[in-house]
Amino acid sequence: MKNGMRNSAEVQLRTALRTLKRPLIGISAISCLGNVLMLTGPIFMMLVYNKVLSSKSIPTLAALSLLALLLYAFYGLLEGLRGKLMARVGITFDHKLAPTLFEATLKLPLHFGPHARNHDPLQDLASIRNYLMGPGPVALLDLPWMPIYFAILLLINPVLFFAAGAGALFLVILSLINEFATKGHVKAATQVHTATMTLLLDARRNSEAAAAMSMGDDLCKRWGSGYVNAISHARDLADHASVFGAISKTVRHVLQSAMLALGAYLVIEAQMSPGAMIASSVILARALTPIDLVIGNWRSTSAALQALRRLRALSSKLPKAVQQQHGMPRPHHTLSVRDVAIVPPGGSVATVSGVSFEIEAGDALGIIGPSGCGKSTLVRALVGAWPTARGEVRFDNALIGQYSPDALAESIGHLPQSIELFDGTIAENIARFRKGATAEQVIEAAKMAGVHDMILTFPLGYDTPVGEGGTTLSGGQRQRIGLARALFGNPFLVVLDEPNSNLDPLGEQSLNDAIHQMRQAGKIVVIVAHRPSAIFAANKILSVRSGRAEMFGPKEQVLAALFPRIGQPHKPSQAVSPQTGGGTPVIQPGQTVASDPAAGSSSPSVGPATATVTSLDATRAQRSNGHVS
Repeated sequence: MKNGMRNSAEVQLRTALRTLKRPLIGISAISCLGNVLMLTGPIFMMLVYNKVLSSKSIPTLAALSLLALLLYAFYGLLEGLRGKLMARVGITFDHKLAPTLFEATLKLPLHFGPHARNHDPLQDLASIRNYLMGPGPVALLDLPWMPIYFAILLLINPVLFFAAGAGALFLVILSLINEFATKGHVKAATQVHTATMTLLLDARRNSEAAAAMSMGDDLCKRWGSGYVNAISHARDLADHASVFGAISKTVRHVLQSAMLALGAYLVIEAQMSPGAMIASSVILARALTPIDLVIGNWRSTSAALQALRRLRALSSKLPKAVQQQHGMPRPHHTLSVRDVAIVPPGGSVATVSGVSFEIEAGDALGIIGPSGCGKSTLVRALVGAWPTARGEVRFDNALIGQYSPDALAESIGHLPQSIELFDGTIAENIARFRKGATAEQVIEAAKMAGVHDMILTFPLGYDTPVGEGGTTLSGGQRQRIGLARALFGNPFLVVLDEPNSNLDPLGEQSLNDAIHQMRQAGKIVVIVAHRPSAIFAANKILSVRSGRAEMFGPKEQVLAALFPRIGQPHKPSQAVSPQTGGGTPVIQPGQTVASDPAAGSSSPSVGPATATVTSLDATRAQRSNGHVS
């Protein structure tokens, strides 16, 4: 699947559509032969009426009957073959696109944010596949033969040709009216169905909260309103289909009877033979059958066309995959962030702007700040989940976009704020469901995360099923297993977003031990935290406020500036900033924090730089001078 997304979804869709051409050409050839064989009936009737009845020859009747039987048998084989081939066309189209669209589905929230729920590419793919496997495409392949049947009617008698043409034109106009009448209903029904299914999935995912707070009845009413709306649209579509289907069928029967009556009149006037009269009625029925089938399957045809349009529109909006001609090796030294601005997917305003810092192997950076200040947004850009609107994220001086997705996956471990495990065993979740993962790699990651002993307490150990979303585990257990998953594969950068939010003291101790081990192993650890214990093992601090970097530097100096009161190291200072008149002071480049234990406060003074504002150039200069630890 990773290799399948190296080409963009748009390219994959065009490729899948091109692959349909060759089999459809072959199926069209079969359809041509089948339609030629369908002339067996009219020709047989003409010969019987015009030759056999006049000659009264039993051997001629027997020979014609045997020949017609053989031709009909061959026609039946071709029809069966055509149906099987169309089924395989649908399955092939699905197989070519399903992996790409599955990965695109996983990334929809990263590209569209809250608007991702408006897209369901796999459901659209299923609509197209089911349509290709149904009778709709077969009817479309038979449509080009309708003019040939009408040409035969013209050869039999021009009057029959014009009468049949008028009837067929009426049916075509009827089908176009049906399309325009149902187009809006189909679109509205799809939107309402999507919204209803989204609410249902949200309610299922939050079933515990809904049960605990008695939200079930209110959610049911809200879902019921959307469900009734969806059923109403479905009813309207069914009504349209039944009305237009009945009109089409009635017109077709009337047209066939009128053709027979007109033929009888021409026979009476000695302008055609009785056999031609019967044959023309059969030919007209065969000519109108594809139109009748197209009208009958118009609902599925319209749904498939809309699904294809949605897939094309979605694939054009997704980021284009960049082919890596020369893959970058795994990073080993630095993570640099320069003047980064980040706009959340689906948004228009940057929630993080102007952030710059640089850390190197062995560093653990704690990112702190109030809720909603942009901490989680920043780390999503560090792991490549969200793109930057401005600025650069570099590993070992190479842009993050210069690394292939596989190289990034091997180099980055991420523990998100919301821990979601997948339905499978503990070992499978830790191994990120990689088929080639070994037991030794899984156990190594678990031991580094300090969760190995906890896993062994389960009766099945690493083979313990976690259930859908990890529901069989507690919040703390899910978080610790999520940490082991982040450490799997020995990544260079490990990003932990609120890693101790569900941990007990023992779990927090294991977390800090794991961070120490990672630092000693030469990794970079980034920790987003509200609780002070999460940054205990960090040696650098980045303070973020209102989406901007407030301060960056060694942990002791930054914390002393942010929380200067003795005995309350984690309480924000109430000191007045000379620049802003209040709030937390910002340490300027070239200043240090001089603490006065008696006064319990700190004030900036000129001297060698220790904690600095987020200037990447200043950080590098300080590191070269040996001032940044």
